[in-house]
Amino acid sequence: MSVTYAERDAAVSPLLAGAAKTVRAVRYCWLLTAADEGRVHGRPMGRLLPEPDEDEWTIRFVVDGRSRKVAEVERDGEVTLIFQDDAHDAYATLSGRATLLREEAEVRRRWKPAFDAYFPTAADRAHALFVEVRVERMALWIRGVTQEPYGVQATELERHDGGHGGTAWRLVTGLRAAASLAVDD
Repeated sequence: MSVTYAERDAAVSPLLAGAAKTVRAVRYCWLLTAADEGRVHGRPMGRLLPEPDEDEWTIRFVVDGRSRKVAEVERDGEVTLIFQDDAHDAYATLSGRATLLREEAEVRRRWKPAFDAYFPTAADRAHALFVEVRVERMALWIRGVTQEPYGVQATELERHDGGHGGTAWRLVTGLRAAASLAVDD
């Protein structure tokens, strides 16, 4: 069974809204990177809010270029972000490709005075750069938004480049079977 683009968007839109609310509700998330020998390194990070004209599913962090996380992003590029809003039983695991924004002009353009607390000296600021994650996949557990029974299975979304006006998201699992949300092109 196929559905129209409007029906597919009607199923995906509340999921994206719930994910966005979860991300905005918490100050810190966990950034997971691939380490040596198949291990994973995780650390709490304060994500930067996007500018009003930017894609809300591109998430940035200011980091020290000398850190282990930067070396791991350079080596692998795939990262996972975990957002947890306990008060609302809302959890989102976002993953995608990370790039490092090192250009001096780009760092200067994005710099905020609040970052000086983490990079107190000129030498520290010289090593500051930004990690930019383009979210490609989401696994969501959001009470009242994702499928019941709550917490049994993640509802998964995946970004794809749609031929109908840009980037879109599609339901992979959860809520309804993914096959029932396939749109005939």
